[in-house]
Amino acid sequence: MTEDTGHDEQGHEQHGENCARTDGDGIGRREFVGGCGATLALALAGTSTSALAQETGDIADLFEGLPKNWGRWGEEDELGALNLLGSEQAFDGMRAATRRGREEVARFTLQLPMTGEVLTPDPDQSDVIFPPEEGGPTFPSTDTGDPAFPPRTPGRRDNTTAVEPAPLAGGMKFVDDKFVSDAFLQGTSHLDALGHAWYGEEIYNGFSARSTETTKEFETGLLGTAGIDAVPGNGDGEDLDTVTETKGLDKASIAEPASTGLAGRGVLLDVGRELGGEDDRLPLETCITYEDLKATAEAQNTEIHERDLLLIRTGAIARTQDPDAEWGPLIEPGLCFSEELVEWVHEMDVPYIGADNLAVEKVTQEIDGETYVIPLHGAFIRDLGINLNEILWLEDLAAQCAADGIYDFLLTAAPLKVERASGAPINPVVLKATDDEENEGEEDPGGDGADGNKGKPDE
Repeated sequence: MTEDTGHDEQGHEQHGENCARTDGDGIGRREFVGGCGATLALALAGTSTSALAQETGDIADLFEGLPKNWGRWGEEDELGALNLLGSEQAFDGMRAATRRGREEVARFTLQLPMTGEVLTPDPDQSDVIFPPEEGGPTFPSTDTGDPAFPPRTPGRRDNTTAVEPAPLAGGMKFVDDKFVSDAFLQGTSHLDALGHAWYGEEIYNGFSARSTETTKEFETGLLGTAGIDAVPGNGDGEDLDTVTETKGLDKASIAEPASTGLAGRGVLLDVGRELGGEDDRLPLETCITYEDLKATAEAQNTEIHERDLLLIRTGAIARTQDPDAEWGPLIEPGLCFSEELVEWVHEMDVPYIGADNLAVEKVTQEIDGETYVIPLHGAFIRDLGINLNEILWLEDLAAQCAADGIYDFLLTAAPLKVERASGAPINPVVLKATDDEENEGEEDPGGDGADGNKGKPDE
């Protein structure tokens, strides 16, 4: 750890004016950034912090004078900074992946399950999905599970075919399945659409915020539910009905990045390993600053190039799998706003940022004595057109990077193509060069990469 990072001996963050101090008390039902479902859901659930009891700032004033990419790729552009990724960026990623030769390429997938156990605020009350607004269990939790942002939950699937189906002609049989509960598109590893979060009356590229709730009618009705909020009591009812119309994004939906995908030189900044404690995780409440990113890159001997795809590891998601670790959605470590950070990201033409936490950034932040919720969603998504990738599993990739000292690689991904959605599940795939002496000179037995186990390091 470098001497000027501002962390104390326990690894707690000391960058005071950029880091909201919180104690787990409720903040009331207030929406501070229009259009962010995670923020609204947390406010409704009462899962929040006392920081918001302080003075709240004006986010438009905060961003005054900072760069925008509106109109850069045309007045009708809905793809944003992913326009920056082309053949050269894909080639740079492939060159990074193959620098050690054909026998030293490891493969990693970064997605968490869509159908795992619910991470509840009280391990002794498995039916409690989120804390009540007053009283009862509150986060942090020592439970384990899949970190869908509460009150979003993992989905439930079931078989739709008989145990002993009638054989098809020739003797073949099959099994099929479907989701039998709500399946939140942003309830697992997912990519945010550029229309997902905004402030004021406009989303990315100046499109009207009203375009985020455009109604579409369907000729064929399907049995299902509509208008059901994740928070009980906030929907229109739970009875099955014929769904013939839905609301969604008319502009800047997840269908745009899903249609193009992304491929380029990815870089892991393992801030948790560089600035964390013995468990290589940043403590709760930690703000990650621009200086922290620079210090981490320097410690890793990693050079960041223009148009690189950035992955930031904090250790937050690994904490949800650890029964002895506390976890708090609003106080998990993440990036914190500064003008310097936003300007650097813009100057470097960063098209994509992914992280192993719930919002890439720290959810609540105190800036110049005023409180903001997810301000970087406004700066990155709305103003710069950068796609944010949340809830990634980076532990295996990070372990391999630390072992061989190689932190750049080919990163490819595409979210599910869900029409008019504000986000969708995504499974990024990393191909990286390794320096694994155990595999040197061996044939790849399964075609899965140099180590023969899909790139995950040996246990």
